[in-house]
Amino acid sequence: MRKIKPFEDLTFHDDFMFGLVMQDKEICREALECLLGKNIQKIEYTEPQKSLNTFCTSHAIRLDVYVDDGSTVYDVEVQNKNEKNLGRRTRYYQGIMDVDSLEKGRVYTELKNSVIIFLCTFDPFKKAIPCYTVKRECLQDRSIGIDDGAIVHIFNCTAYEKVNNESLRAFLKFVQTDTAESEFTRRIGNMVETQKAVETNKKFYLSWSLHDTDVRLEGREEGIRIGEKRGKKEGMKQGMNEKAVASARNFLAMNVLTHEQIAKGVGLPIEKIEELAQEMSEK
Repeated sequence: MRKIKPFEDLTFHDDFMFGLVMQDKEICREALECLLGKNIQKIEYTEPQKSLNTFCTSHAIRLDVYVDDGSTVYDVEVQNKNEKNLGRRTRYYQGIMDVDSLEKGRVYTELKNSVIIFLCTFDPFKKAIPCYTVKRECLQDRSIGIDDGAIVHIFNCTAYEKVNNESLRAFLKFVQTDTAESEFTRRIGNMVETQKAVETNKKFYLSWSLHDTDVRLEGREEGIRIGEKRGKKEGMKQGMNEKAVASARNFLAMNVLTHEQIAKGVGLPIEKIEELAQEMSEK
């Protein structure tokens, strides 16, 4: 089991804190403008840590920051460990985001543009390039425009010194080193400290971290054992669900989180949490 980082030690590039701070629409908008070098007039909604699981049998993804400006959807991720799967991960994210954004009955021309942004605290391709921009193209004739409306920006924050734009350089340096040298990054730093002072954030972080560790890792091991009798795929799903229920019971016993917080933290419906609470109260 991986060690849970103390809440007090979290920085902006930690997954939980990143999603928390980017709930602020103004910070989110300015960050996107800084990264993309374009004006964004309005963000219609911000849904941090959005979970997408379009098909019941598909692999669910949890997006760090998922926003929409009306014509384009943006997914912004922080990546602190090189798992060497960025290519296939962005491919999967793209597909799920497209299905999520195109309502049933709509035509493909109504599909919104999409931008996937990864902020990496390592150089994923070891070319010392500050930003790797990826678009689909025709290999035989690169003048042919595919125009699929999708683009991926993979930022290598370790190369912040090579960035000419002062604002972007300061932002990437802040992500990499937690050193604030601009008005914007100082504002983000203050927001991080403000969020640390909110007691409910600490409680939810504990819930979120324990669920992410216990269910995602231990649940798979339990699922494999169950899978010997029921089939690996069925067993893994069952094992992860049993772990989620066990985690929910533990949080209910602690009596420090609301039912809504527990449901969100362990990934179970609020109705299931209330059912477990009722069962425990009757014992």
